[in-house]
Amino acid sequence: MLNQIGKWKIFALETGDFRLDGGAMMGSVPKVLWEKSNPADELNRIDLSLRCLLLDDGENRVLIESGMGDKLTSKFAKMFHVIQPEHPLKERLGEIGYKMEDITHMILTHLHFDHAGGATILDEKNNLIPAFPNAVYYVSDSNWDAGMNPSPRDSASYLDINYAPLQKAGKLEMVAENSIIMDGISTISVNGHTFGQQLIKVESEGDTLIFCSDLIPLRSHLKLPWIMGYDLNAVLTLEEKTKFLKEAAENNWWLWFYHDPKTIAVRIKKSEKYYDVVDEVMRKYNYNY
Repeated sequence: MLNQIGKWKIFALETGDFRLDGGAMMGSVPKVLWEKSNPADELNRIDLSLRCLLLDDGENRVLIESGMGDKLTSKFAKMFHVIQPEHPLKERLGEIGYKMEDITHMILTHLHFDHAGGATILDEKNNLIPAFPNAVYYVSDSNWDAGMNPSPRDSASYLDINYAPLQKAGKLEMVAENSIIMDGISTISVNGHTFGQQLIKVESEGDTLIFCSDLIPLRSHLKLPWIMGYDLNAVLTLEEKTKFLKEAAENNWWLWFYHDPKTIAVRIKKSEKYYDVVDEVMRKYNYNY
């Protein structure tokens, strides 16, 4: 089991599961190929996870990504077949002995609803407030701009109730491309999926883990041509994946999947065609939500 990266204790927080259209998730890849590894339901939707990552070095408690949160309407939850606890992050943190107030740093790779939904909550007066009262929230400046001024192409993915209150509360820190968040935690900027997405690189004592977010959402996307139809610029994604996976294989990095329903993380090596998995950490069980 993968539970330590150098000084950092790490925890997988399985905040929920949902479904999206398999064709959209796999782009131009024919269904006859992708359904072998990602079977679809009667509506052509495939299973996806919402796997956040908690890091704890004894002083800092860093949460990467926030799931969909607990503000979903019943219509929205039905549309995406969302299955999760009533208060996903509060409950998952509580199971391992943490409270929402314990989080010191909250890093969002980008502001799409399935990544940033848990960043805000409704208080007892129905006001939107930051979910983590003692945390600083980190978002790339270019993705903040994209989220506040989305294009018609991706406006449905950005719901500002999930992040606009962070700035109002004075909890937001916008970072430039390829920034250092703190000692051992930095960002890798990629722009094919959406403007200003940031992968999170965790380095300590010779170990490295990358939170792959939507550059490589599923294990299946380790194949270079397998690129989501949701991406704004698929050609750029291909260039970014090609460079990233080469470096990941050469340096034996752990790759953390946010959306894979079965695999938490892998290490890879170059094969004749693409990349082979040499180490794999599997999700142990499905939660009874």
